[in-house]
Amino acid sequence: MSVHKIVKLVTACVVLGVLLAGAAEAAFLIVSMFMMGPIPMHDDFATGDFSRWSRLAKQVCCDGSATVVDAPNWDSKSAARFKISFYDPVVKGNHRSEFRLKATEFHRLYEYRLKIFVPPDWQSDSNQVIVAQMHNVPDSWKGEGGLQPPLELSLANDSWVLRTAWGRGPTWLDPKGDIHRDTPWSQPFERGKWTAWTFRTRWSLDGDGIIEVEKDGHAVLQQRGANCYDNLLAPYLKFGVYAPGWMNLGAPPEIKTREIFFTDVSAREAVRAPTEHLVER
Repeated sequence: MSVHKIVKLVTACVVLGVLLAGAAEAAFLIVSMFMMGPIPMHDDFATGDFSRWSRLAKQVCCDGSATVVDAPNWDSKSAARFKISFYDPVVKGNHRSEFRLKATEFHRLYEYRLKIFVPPDWQSDSNQVIVAQMHNVPDSWKGEGGLQPPLELSLANDSWVLRTAWGRGPTWLDPKGDIHRDTPWSQPFERGKWTAWTFRTRWSLDGDGIIEVEKDGHAVLQQRGANCYDNLLAPYLKFGVYAPGWMNLGAPPEIKTREIFFTDVSAREAVRAPTEHLVER
């Protein structure tokens, strides 16, 4: 084969690869914007099923990974139980059982509410368990890989922990990037108790960014300024059970099963009125 034909063949393969990658990225963005859990929404799981959640909104491996049950310690109430086992098949490259909403837009204020129950027999260890996160939509077309969520709520040892991250992720043109990370709040958690959480977010790389977190009606985090990554789409809510460190263990963890309960999950877009109270849009 001549050098000219080889060059043409290589060029065609490169162009085809770029087109396929672009098509895959476009499909991923469309799914993130339109085919996940809706906003506004509210689900107290009183229907006894997950009819409000599309198949694409669920990241579960097995029939028992997410089920509707009677809410523990709460009469006449339903809840979603999310469960993972170390020996279950991995989902999206890791041990998780999560539902997700659609991606949001920058410079718009969103409010999320959910109630979380940590079982009374929960045994703590050093492996972090993420129960709610605002996940970024990576710009794969720029070579950007997985990044720490801009906002996450986790159980670590015996504490609730809030972590944040923002900046520029590494790409093909900027291999180092410029990522900032912080752990602005933690507090011991109580087992066998429902905890109400409110998250208010306005995603921005500028000064108008907002992160507000309330636990049982009390503010635990209030931040202003840049708070996310330089992505095409703004972050989205995921909730459930996710043990990111399990994939890196050389041996099975001491605690091999994790389960958490959720109810009254809601999301809406909001605006900040002149009185500084939130009103529905």
